[in-house]
Amino acid sequence: MKGGTRVAEFISSFTTGFGEMISRALPSLLPGAKILRVYNGLIHYAYPGNPKNIIHVPFFNNSYYVLRFFQEKNLTFGQMTTEAAQAKLRYPVPEGSFRVRFSKGNQFAGVDKQVSLRAENAVIKSSRLMLDRLNPATELWYVIRDEGFGFYGQLLQKRAATEKNLHPGELRPEFAWLMCRCGQPAQNSVIIDPFAGYGAIPAQIIRHFQFARLIANDIDPGKLPPMDDPRVQIFHEDALRLTGIENTSIDLVITDPPWGYYEQIDDIALFYESMLREFMRILKPDGRAVVLSARKEEFAQAIENTGAFAIERTVHTLVNGKKAGVYVLKPI
Repeated sequence: MKGGTRVAEFISSFTTGFGEMISRALPSLLPGAKILRVYNGLIHYAYPGNPKNIIHVPFFNNSYYVLRFFQEKNLTFGQMTTEAAQAKLRYPVPEGSFRVRFSKGNQFAGVDKQVSLRAENAVIKSSRLMLDRLNPATELWYVIRDEGFGFYGQLLQKRAATEKNLHPGELRPEFAWLMCRCGQPAQNSVIIDPFAGYGAIPAQIIRHFQFARLIANDIDPGKLPPMDDPRVQIFHEDALRLTGIENTSIDLVITDPPWGYYEQIDDIALFYESMLREFMRILKPDGRAVVLSARKEEFAQAIENTGAFAIERTVHTLVNGKKAGVYVLKPI
C-alpha cells in the first residue's frame, strides 16, 4: 500500500523448472516488483510500475493483471464467477472487445453455459468492453491451479510467438533466453551455437546479453536468417567437425542439438559423444557448455563415456510436453 492505494498484482507464466532463476532476475528487470509467491511455472507478484514493462520481460510466456485471487481448495468456476460478478472490479483495459476463457490444471476447461454467461455479463456491466468470442482485443481468464488456488485476470497481451508460427523444432524465444541466462555470458565472451537452426538462441544473445563475438553455425544454409551485427559470424559446418573453430578458443557453448526424434540419427548416444568431444576441443579450460536434450539417459551416458565434462547444474523442464533437461557442463 502506498498512500492508501493498492499496488497492482500480476501473475505470469514461465517455462517449468526455472523458478529460482526467474526469482533472481525479476527484480532487476522490473524495479519495484515484490514477489508474493512462486509456483511451478507461475509467479505471483506486486508491481507499482507501468504494466507495459511486463510485456517486455523476455522469459514470461503469458502475463495477467490480477482482478481477483482465490486462495482456497476445491474451487469451482461457478463460485469464482459469482464472486467476481458481485465485486466492483476495475479493468486495466476497459475498452475494446473481449472474451472469457477458463483453464484448470493447465488445460482449457469447458463450463456450463450459465457460468460463461454470468462471467460475460459481469464484464459488460462493469466496463465498456464488448463481447467478441472469436477475435477479441483482450481476454479475461478464470484459472484454477492444482496447487489449490485460482485467479481471475485480464491478459496483458497475447503471445507473439506461438507454436503455430514457429518452425518445427524451433525453440520458443522465452526458453532460448533462459538457456542463455544459464550460461551467464559476459562482455568478453566468445560464444557459439553449433546447432543454431533458425537462430532462436543467437537472437536472444544479440538482443539481451553482453558478448564479444558470437558464432551461429548450422549445417543447413537455408535456416539461419541474416544477423546484422558486426560481432556475429555465420558458419555452415558439421557441428561434429567445426574445422573453422580453433582449439580452446570458445568461452561458452549454448545449443539445442538434435534429439533423434525428427532427424535420422542411428545412435544418439554415439552422436552425443562425438559432439561433446568437439565441444571439449573448442572450449577454453574455464569454459562452459549449456545443452538442451530430451534424451536424458543417452546424454548422461555420453557425458560419462567421454569423461570430458562434469555436470555443474541441471534444470529439469518440459519442451513441447516432453521431459527434457538443460545441462550446464564444465570441462574436467
